Amino acid sequence: MATFKKNDLMLDHIFDRKTKRHYLNGHLSVLHCHHYASLYTQLALDAKETELLADTSEESFYDILVEYFDQHYLTAIEARIDIACQYFAAVGFGKMRVNYLGEDSGEVELLASHVDSGWIKKWGKYDRPVNYLGAGYITAMFAAVLDEPRKTFKATEVQSIVMGAKTSIFNVVRR
Repeated sequence: MATFKKNDLMLDHIFDRKTKRHYLNGHLSVLHCHHYASLYTQLALDAKETELLADTSEESFYDILVEYFDQHYLTAIEARIDIACQYFAAVGFGKMRVNYLGEDSGEVELLASHVDSGWIKKWGKYDRPVNYLGAGYITAMFAAVLDEPRKTFKATEVQSIVMGAKTSIFNVVRR
């Protein structure tokens, strides 16, 4: 019987006192604040620029995940998924579970979402999903895990905590 050893995410956190910047594994990082994220999500909704949030998230996290996988010699899909889920939590997005990750599609469930919880605390429930940052992270994760380029996948939030659901569900498809 095969056994699977869980990989533990290794983070090197450095705070540069001179520039007041945080770095995680050498990458400039803004530690997540769910109140701030809900505010700029509302601004993106008002400006009809929500794809900008998803695209920026995908662009940022793709490089981080690919570099991590390379530096730690992670080639197994299960190990890559595990690390990507841990990283999602480490940067303050919440708790993610990958229900299915295939070559052309998949499903991701957020058991907790800090963007949604910040929104609910500020404004209450909403009539549509708001987690564009999570969608971008998920598309970056799928592409990085499968050694595909950015923009290979699209993630759509089909069930949302901010709309009253217990968890958020994202359907992922190849573009």
